[in-house]
Amino acid sequence: MQTIVEVNDIEKSYGPAQVINHCSLKIYEGEIYGLLGINGAGKTTLMKMILGLQRMDRGSIYVLGKEVSSGPEYLANVGSVIENPTFYEHLSANELLSMHLCYMQKKADIEAILHLVGLENVKQKPISKYSLGMKQRLGLARAIVHHPKLLILDEPLNGLDPIAIAEIRGLMRTLANEGISILLSSHMIGEVRHTADRIGILSEGYIKQEFTVKEKVSECGEQFEGYVVGLMRREGI
Repeated sequence: MQTIVEVNDIEKSYGPAQVINHCSLKIYEGEIYGLLGINGAGKTTLMKMILGLQRMDRGSIYVLGKEVSSGPEYLANVGSVIENPTFYEHLSANELLSMHLCYMQKKADIEAILHLVGLENVKQKPISKYSLGMKQRLGLARAIVHHPKLLILDEPLNGLDPIAIAEIRGLMRTLANEGISILLSSHMIGEVRHTADRIGILSEGYIKQEFTVKEKVSECGEQFEGYVVGLMRREGI
């Protein structure tokens, strides 16, 4: 199984506050890895370090076999939606994705991508007229239009209605089945349970425990959520 992301014993502090503390994890080809932690646990910081947007104090991160600190070239094969996606809202979805492909120096079938995320009927509409759910879909379209091998999504289902959540989950599964590795963060246990293949609990700055969803649900049954909450509350070993 090919390793797509390898995080080795990294640390990150902001002044006296240590946010990431001896954190390690691996993400494999074609899997959805759910990063679970309470608000403020360091999920976004960890994702930004994987993307080279934040410098680590110690340790190393490899993405697609390239060390992050060696340069940004690996980002040509990475897509991301970190925090709330922002756009030039006077543009249409077609125009936005065309501009993004030009920036990435790549070509793609924009019509097919918009169909995949369910925006084919509003592709010429100004983004300023989009609902929150439509903007989330557009952010995902921008992240995948250049056919990345790794997709990093920070709280991707926040603010969506149940129908949109189900559709985005289905889309993530489709992408994973096509070989794209997905790292998604959340503080919502149910969201990650029904989306991820493996879960890592980020607490006290490190991955306190990792497990496959199928095995842990089988082991814990109805106590699954309580077990995970205990780990997130720093009660777990």
